[in-house]
Amino acid sequence: MRLFKLNRNKSEAPMVAAFSIFSIIVSLVTFPSIMWFSFLVFPIMALVYLIFRKFRLGFFKQECFLIVDEIGVRYSFTVIQRPRILKWEQVDKVNYQLYEINFKLKETGEIISMQTSYLENEAEIPELKAYIESYCQTM
Repeated sequence: MRLFKLNRNKSEAPMVAAFSIFSIIVSLVTFPSIMWFSFLVFPIMALVYLIFRKFRLGFFKQECFLIVDEIGVRYSFTVIQRPRILKWEQVDKVNYQLYEINFKLKETGEIISMQTSYLENEAEIPELKAYIESYCQTM
């Protein structure tokens, strides 16, 4: 079993985008009626974000990981993604791109893409590819 560490900042990027969009909407809604509050929305939301991140509340308690073992690949790349497992028996072929690894499934022919940019250390990419090649056939 091999655990690959993921960059936490990249994993939280969708949550930062959601906080920003929510802040913009609240700011636009409250601007005409409560002018002073609309200017405080962004600092308040940034403070809420930092508190949630510090104490790992809500979505921020979600762990982000990539585990490759004899069974398959287990992963959760973002804090809003549910953990998933891809078993080696399900994989027909694997294809390596510059910034992603594509797995083609046997039964459905569906392509599952894994972004390698989430890895904390890019020097581990050849090790990840070697581990996958030991279980899968390349295209």
